[in-house]
Amino acid sequence: MSEKPFKNITEQFRRPNWFSARFALFIVILILLHINNHNQVERSMREEAALKKELEDLKYERITSSARLMEMSKQSEVLKKMKQEGLKLEELTDPPRILE
Repeated sequence: MSEKPFKNITEQFRRPNWFSARFALFIVILILLHINNHNQVERSMREEAALKKELEDLKYERITSSARLMEMSKQSEVLKKMKQEGLKLEELTDPPRILE
């Protein structure tokens, strides 16, 4: 009788244990999902950083363009441009009137 339990233990190790194999496969799938999720998060973070940098560059470009436009629209700059182009326009001496 003492030999039977020993024989059963060795038979258990020889037979494939499908529960263990399924559990190992489940763990491997979880690990792969975790790796994939981590890669997606990193990709999203890189994309977010690039978009923030682009937004900052566009903000500075907008400020620069606005300042350039304000400089160009000054009355003295408009007069210089008129003289350079050879336009025969005169500067207003009277302030504009409001029509009622």
